[in-house]
Amino acid sequence: MIFFLLFIVFISCNSDSSNKIELYVSVNGNESGVGSIENPFKTIVEAVEVVRELRKKGNKSQATIYLREGRHQIRETLVLGIEDGNLEEEAMKLSSPYLTFSAYPGEKPVISGGLPVEGWTIVSDDLFNLSESAKGKVWVADIPKEIDKFYTLYDTHGRLNRARSEGFIPTKMGDKKTVYFPKGKIKNWKNIEDVELNIRPSRAWMINMLPLAFVDEENGIAKTKVSATYAMGKLAHWVHKKDGNSAWIENTIEALDEPGEWVINSKTRKIYLWPSNVSADGSPEGILAPTTSELIRIEGGIDYKGSKDKPVKGILFSGITFSHADRRGWVSDEDQLGWGMQHDWDMFDRPTAALRFRGSEGCQVTHCKFINSGGSGIRFDLHAQQNKVTDCEFAYLGEAGILLAGYGPGTKDVNHHNEIVNNHIHHFSEITWHSPGIWAWQSGHNRIAHNYVHHSGYAGILVTNRVEPDRELNNEGGRTVRHDEIPAEVIKSTEETYENWKVREKYNHARHNIIEYNEITHAVQLLSDGNCIYISGAGTGNIVRYNYLHDNLEHSMPAPIRCDDDQHETLIFGNVLYNNYAFSAGIASKGVNDIVNNFIVAPRIAPKFGYISFEWVPVSGAKVHRNIIVSHPTGGNAYAERPKRGQTTNLPNLLETDMDENLYFNSQNTNWMNKHFARMRTNNKEKKSLFGDPMFIDVENGNFRFKKGSPAIELGIEPLDVSRMGIIKN
Repeated sequence: MIFFLLFIVFISCNSDSSNKIELYVSVNGNESGVGSIENPFKTIVEAVEVVRELRKKGNKSQATIYLREGRHQIRETLVLGIEDGNLEEEAMKLSSPYLTFSAYPGEKPVISGGLPVEGWTIVSDDLFNLSESAKGKVWVADIPKEIDKFYTLYDTHGRLNRARSEGFIPTKMGDKKTVYFPKGKIKNWKNIEDVELNIRPSRAWMINMLPLAFVDEENGIAKTKVSATYAMGKLAHWVHKKDGNSAWIENTIEALDEPGEWVINSKTRKIYLWPSNVSADGSPEGILAPTTSELIRIEGGIDYKGSKDKPVKGILFSGITFSHADRRGWVSDEDQLGWGMQHDWDMFDRPTAALRFRGSEGCQVTHCKFINSGGSGIRFDLHAQQNKVTDCEFAYLGEAGILLAGYGPGTKDVNHHNEIVNNHIHHFSEITWHSPGIWAWQSGHNRIAHNYVHHSGYAGILVTNRVEPDRELNNEGGRTVRHDEIPAEVIKSTEETYENWKVREKYNHARHNIIEYNEITHAVQLLSDGNCIYISGAGTGNIVRYNYLHDNLEHSMPAPIRCDDDQHETLIFGNVLYNNYAFSAGIASKGVNDIVNNFIVAPRIAPKFGYISFEWVPVSGAKVHRNIIVSHPTGGNAYAERPKRGQTTNLPNLLETDMDENLYFNSQNTNWMNKHFARMRTNNKEKKSLFGDPMFIDVENGNFRFKKGSPAIELGIEPLDVSRMGIIKN
């Protein structure tokens, strides 16, 4: 401690406003470290405390905390507050950040929530319910005393799989806390509070992980401690299911039957593991149990009920890897009901990401990695403006990549003008399958550009709200609504029409986002009804342009681009949709949205409805110009006018659109568009549109420019260059 105090005095006496503060942290540091490069601190917390002391003494210099190579242990969430950022009124004009956490040049530090698990011993073969295949291979250790419970476990290679039973289909429809199961699939285990039911609750687009509360084995009835999003029953026949099942049990000894699987018993405080990474004596090696679902939180002054927040300003993270944060489990209805964002795809204002900004301006995350973690990578919650995430990698995450989540529907609109640019986001949603790569919920005026998003359980990029002002408190998102800010007549009238949407749009703050130059592939691999890019229930002026959506080959994706329920005034421009298995449509629009200069090429099948599908609502005035549709050889409909089941009025009608200058081609049938042209031209539409080969230069190698003589040139269609889409290599 005396060295610590002397160093503060030294820095205070030898620094002025023109000198930068530089401190160093090393996992090999010791208790007498003073933060110099020769004698570094051992923990990040020590360095943060020194900077705070210097600020109190009047030192306003820019500060950098350098992290040296190695795994920097986080035992509880490190919270950075307003005092850690720039307090000056002109902070946003700074050319460089006020406080930086940076990798030391040439080194790769890791901020980790994983606590080593030690003291492993081989378990006896008479362990209750241990499978024959696992006997002699399972090891046991005590749960570290600092941890009560956790949902993920890691070794030096990454996240390990929690033991999972064989799947099943519910035998009949239950309710949100009741599931009916085939005999033997769920049991009344002694540590039932540790056992989770993983289930897709009668919907295509999500999954729940619910702790068990009660099991009646004889009658095949189980109760869960926490409510599912929907009643638990069978999925529709068309829903994509990898193994034919929609539910299974995790965290039981009898399901522990493969290397790399593990189980915990919080009653006996034991961890059981069949190791896949072993030391010389065969025992598990490098095992880490997570201490927290949130490694670092930047916490501003949140005036939740009022109108004025006080954000943290000017903090930068550079070159650091974030790993081994836990998945945040659902533990009670009080904490979950009504707090879900769309379809409970994530929880409102909750610690579900390794790095979380809760009230921030002008903060940056660059050249960082978020890898091997149970939750999401980054969240920007509530107040978030002029923040940037650039040149980062998000990989092997249990949940989402990046989440921008403002306040719920109301007048408080303070999450906007952020940049998510040039990030590589892949193999996310590995536990919570519905988690997206990037999601702007109640967040607007953001630029989401040049990201490469691939291998997802569900959607790539979302811009949504989908929480109506009349939502009951315990229904999806009901508690996020700021009812006192919305007139009673608006709350009473939420019919999803274009006219009504215009009234409610002022409370839907996911507006004027630009989603451009992204590349998305291998999406919707685990769930169904998802899309590469999905806009729904958001505000006006969102632009989806110049994105390359290709090789999405699972039979589970209805459309690569979709404007879903209650969505209008979106521009879909200049996107390339190539080699996708889209069973419903290429581009789907449930509203008055403009579809211009998009290329739909080499679809794997003829979609069920249409390559461009207008759905459920009138689309009067929607523009459909200069698109190219190269159909599947078997043809199919170029356009759909798709009603809801049983709908007979207020239908979508192509004759109400502004449609012209489009190019269509089918290699097997020169008459493919004749019927469409006859109908539309009789009504003064499609008068300039053509049937003909667009004569792309080389679609297989991504060259969607036109050869000389292409009819696309005659129509004024802009050629598209997919080499400009996706990651920009520095």
